[in-house]
Amino acid sequence: MHFRPSSQKIRHHYDDDPATVRSVNHQRLKSVSARLASTIAARNIINAIQRREIVHRLDIGNSSMGDEGCVQLFNFLDSPAGRRCKNSLTELYLTRNGIGAKGLLAVSKFLKDNDVLRELCLSGNPLSTNADVIAQFTTALNNSRLCTLQLIHNGSLSDTFIRAFLPSLNARYLRQLGLSAINITRVVVPTIIEYVTSSRCRLDRLQCNANSLTLPGAREIISAIERENYSLFRVNLDDLHIDEHDGDGEERTLAWQEGWRILNDAAQRNLTKKILVKKQAVALLLYSRALFLRLGMRDLHGGAPDFASVSAFNRLSASVKSDIISAPSMFFQLPKEIQQEIIALLAPDLSHRQRIRVVAFAADFRTLPQLDEPHLEPANMAQLPASMRAGLSRQADTTAKVPHESSWRPPVWWECACPEEKRRNCRTLLPLGEREARCMADACWMRRLGT
Repeated sequence: MHFRPSSQKIRHHYDDDPATVRSVNHQRLKSVSARLASTIAARNIINAIQRREIVHRLDIGNSSMGDEGCVQLFNFLDSPAGRRCKNSLTELYLTRNGIGAKGLLAVSKFLKDNDVLRELCLSGNPLSTNADVIAQFTTALNNSRLCTLQLIHNGSLSDTFIRAFLPSLNARYLRQLGLSAINITRVVVPTIIEYVTSSRCRLDRLQCNANSLTLPGAREIISAIERENYSLFRVNLDDLHIDEHDGDGEERTLAWQEGWRILNDAAQRNLTKKILVKKQAVALLLYSRALFLRLGMRDLHGGAPDFASVSAFNRLSASVKSDIISAPSMFFQLPKEIQQEIIALLAPDLSHRQRIRVVAFAADFRTLPQLDEPHLEPANMAQLPASMRAGLSRQADTTAKVPHESSWRPPVWWECACPEEKRRNCRTLLPLGEREARCMADACWMRRLGT
């Protein structure tokens, strides 16, 4: 029986998204030198970017870019001609492009201080095990707002990369890390344990499949997560290469089933706790807005939140003659210790630092949502002082909505309305439970304003 191949090109679901630029792997590029192929591939991608009005996703895996093409692409994105793409790009896929040390340095330069990019995939690339290159990449990652990093199927990384990477990793916004099939062994188990049990680990998901951690090594990681990690709720340690000295087949099966049960219980515990913390943070924001929102609370954005300063400001705040913003409550006549105890009763599962951050966030009127709902006419803001009206406006006319955007959309709490020079100190992104507390309670406040 003969099968005739279909003449119609197989389409990817990204093909219909005008905000996505995808590479096409031309067979003829394989017949030329690697340096020439990388230059041609980079030029084709740059031309495609320039033809788009806006780009949210670069899906340019397996495009024969190599180091030279990678450098050329990121030089363009850092130039004035490519700045528009850089300021809108949220997803970047560079899978299987032969990226080595030189290309990784170019990625690091692009990633450093990048407030827009949320997902980066470097899977299937040799990258580098050079300590200086890894240090620059880690520093750039720590100074970005990246949520997802995929490094899977990079067999050349091995233990050397992990021992240089994880001890320096302190990315505040990183939530997913993929380290599957990168040829790591039991030697780096202590390094992994040190990271997942430290305050530097804020991950929700960790992938370490298809490595040679061995069954005892995997059990050590699971025990550490159970004891000291309260953020991970999805961990993959499956398909490990089990050494012969780990026991016979039945013993290994029973041991792994017990380890899987412990890991599943710990993940369920962390997920339940995270949901509860988010719910209480939203509820606390509702009360904090009513109590602490005052005109002059501006300085807390740049520094660490301090309950004493927030409480003292509200206690000494002058009465504002308005039907919306009243004089400070009698709550502020109480000693600050009793105030904090009352706030703790409203959100008992939040830590003291988390509660103070919610209060500081609620006290700053610049963190209020935009007045962009149709039923909120400008006349509804007439009672507000001029300074607050200016803070609530947020230039709604300049934020035109784009009809087509990438599938990965940052939640509301990721958005920041601060000027670019002050964005690094913005408190819009709160850690743990508070970070989603922006929308629900503020929506109630805005509905009151519209009535």
